[in-house]
Parts: sequence; C-alpha cells; structure tokens
Amino acid sequence: MMASGGVSTIAGAYLQQSLEIMVPWLIATFAVIIADLAAGVRKSHLLNVHVSPSTAFRETCGKIVVYFAVVMTAAMVDVAAHGNMAIAKWCCLFVMIVEGGSVVSNILKPYGLQVSLKGILKFVLKRSPLAIEGEEADSILKTARRENEKWNRRRYTSDKHVDEREAKTLLNQDNF
Repeated sequence: MMASGGVSTIAGAYLQQSLEIMVPWLIATFAVIIADLAAGVRKSHLLNVHVSPSTAFRETCGKIVVYFAVVMTAAMVDVAAHGNMAIAKWCCLFVMIVEGGSVVSNILKPYGLQVSLKGILKFVLKRSPLAIEGEEADSILKTARRENEKWNRRRYTSDKHVDEREAKTLLNQDNF
C-alpha cells in the first residue's frame, strides 16, 4: 500500500509539471493549425478547387492529433530531463515552423508562387559548404507527387465542364 501511494504521488507531480509545460504550447499549436486551415480554405476558394468541409475537417483533425502527441511527448521528456535541454521548446518551435511554412505556402500559391519544404531544402543544399549540384539535390530530395496528384485531381474533377476522362488527360499532361 505504501509503495503504490508513493508512486501515485510521484506520477501526479510528474503529470502536473508536464501539463504546466504543455498547455501553452498546445494553445500555440492549435492556433497555428487553425491559421493553416483558414489559409488552405482561402487558397482553395481563390483557385476554384472544391474541398468539402468533411475533407478539410478530417485533415485538420489529423494534424491536431499528430502535433498534440508530439507536444505532449516533448513536454513529458522535458520534465523527465529536468528541463535542462528545453526539449519541449525546440520541438514545439519546429512544429510551428513546419505549420508556418504551410500557411505561407497556402497564402502564396494563388499568386503563382510555389513554396515547399523540398524547394527550401534544395536551396540550402546548393548553398551549403558541400555545394551539392541540382541533379544531386534532386536525387536526395524525392519529389512529393502524391499530394500534387491529389490536389490536381480535386481541381480538375471539381470543374463542372470537365468530365472524368478529360480530367485524367489533364492530369497526365501536368508536370509534377
């Protein structure tokens, strides 16, 4: 009895410290995810791409689950490490940068500007001390075709004047 009481006291203190660290980061993460949702809906509207509310909600909920799990894990590891390395801060800032990049990409895409993590990494690899050339950088960074295909399929099939066969032809003509 005495051992279980001690363990529950220690576990309670551990969880309380973890919650103190994770709640502000959870709020900030949620705000960035909502900003990404709003920017994505705006991008779809400006590009005349039909995205159903259920699809947008499903993808947003998926992000919420993944990012909240990352934040909670980082906060618990930070408490276990006695906060010496600020693991929660750096992990959460990384999540904010990734989502912030998505927001910027969603804002700029309707104006014809493509911003992607692949493009940024390629730029960094070319300018690094290693001076990796374009073809080598391309081989290091595989093209993310699935998202482009999914996006274009939605774009072409949402157009009322394009039938399914023509949409497939248009998809095959696009360079991904």
